[in-house]
Amino acid sequence: MAVCLQYQSVYVRREAKAVSAKVQVLAGIAILAVFGARVWAKLEATDLGYQLGQARQLTVDLDMERRELELQRSVLLRPDSLARSARDMAGLSERNPGKTIRLSY
Repeated sequence: MAVCLQYQSVYVRREAKAVSAKVQVLAGIAILAVFGARVWAKLEATDLGYQLGQARQLTVDLDMERRELELQRSVLLRPDSLARSARDMAGLSERNPGKTIRLSY
């Protein structure tokens, strides 16, 4: 019981410190500013995550296009494909050894 009374006497002696309204408003504004900054940072991180995802998808799309173009190039540069294109588009024919003329300078 003595311990309880002693605690109460210390508690009663403790002075109630009043915090002015101005300090409370400033503290509230500071807390709101901190929370606002955290929310803004989280939104920015989310936006950057979406941008990163779009950039990765663009990279995959461009890589697939590059592979398709390389495949088309390899098909077009095959000797049989070049010969067919030379015949069809340019009107060229197979080389005839009898009609070949060698030029010398």
